[in-house]
Amino acid sequence: MNANSDREYIDNKVGDVRTSLEDLRTTMNERFDALRTTMDERFKAADAKLEAMAAKIIADVIKWVVGLFVTMIALTVGLVSIALNLILRMPLPAAPPAAPVPVVSTPSVIIQLTPQGATVLPAAPAGERKP
Repeated sequence: MNANSDREYIDNKVGDVRTSLEDLRTTMNERFDALRTTMDERFKAADAKLEAMAAKIIADVIKWVVGLFVTMIALTVGLVSIALNLILRMPLPAAPPAAPVPVVSTPSVIIQLTPQGATVLPAAPAGERKP
């Protein structure tokens, strides 16, 4: 075989392989771009679904928390009012019987007027005696 013809043959074959590789690269790039576009659309749709589900779950949680808060307030007010009604309607405990009040006898007051012109010494108090 002739070296030039072999070289040309190999160059033609390498050129054909390069051309095939370029065609394959172009085709694969187009397919990857189409796949990337499809996946982006699917991810956007999945993100939208997840955001909608998260918003619904958050709304449900807020609804339950507010409901529990209102219920707790109502129960607290109800229980306090029942307790106060029961406490206020209970009869007061009976007071212990009062001890009898000792009778204190006070000596009667004697008012003695002196006659006109006479001097009279005051009478000695009942509690004091002179020997």
